Amino acid sequence: MFSAIFRLSPITHLAAAALAFGGFQWVKGRLDTSYAASGHPVDYATGQLAFDARLIEGYYAHMIEAGTLQVYWQTQFIDFGFIAAVMIVAVLFGTLAARFGGRINRLGVWGWNLGLAAAFLGVSGAAFDALENLLSFMMLASSHTIPQPLALAYSTAAAVKFALLTTAMFSLLLSLMAGAAGKIQSAVSRARR
Repeated sequence: MFSAIFRLSPITHLAAAALAFGGFQWVKGRLDTSYAASGHPVDYATGQLAFDARLIEGYYAHMIEAGTLQVYWQTQFIDFGFIAAVMIVAVLFGTLAARFGGRINRLGVWGWNLGLAAAFLGVSGAAFDALENLLSFMMLASSHTIPQPLALAYSTAAAVKFALLTTAMFSLLLSLMAGAAGKIQSAVSRARR
């Protein structure tokens, strides 16, 4: 699945990851600016984890009254760029962490597997973010009378997204730790020989 990435030289891989992270930061800045301009009354996580149609209708009513609901619509489109950036960053950083472990010993293999898991979990989290975004368009289309099942589906997709992305970051950290420990163990073994 990631074989094309592993054919890159380590320097090219690292440069691609750094470039992707820069792009991610740029898109995130645009998204944050647009979200703030929309006047949405609560932060991302609070709004996405409402699980209550009436509460979400209240958020939309606040923006309608302020005349900024159209900005919120635009924010949802920018969010697709952010989602794509998350996927790219997840793949490049996860595979970079896997590569760092190098499968040189058992710890290296753990680092490799955890790095690939981080990539997969990050992409899966971003996919649920895309689903959540599509559901938000459906809610915006009926902003005065949002069906409760739709609000539940929207917040459930957000909860799964947050869980997957958090697990991806934890896996990435563990991958780097296992890879570093594997390299130290390998160096100690060589020194003893």
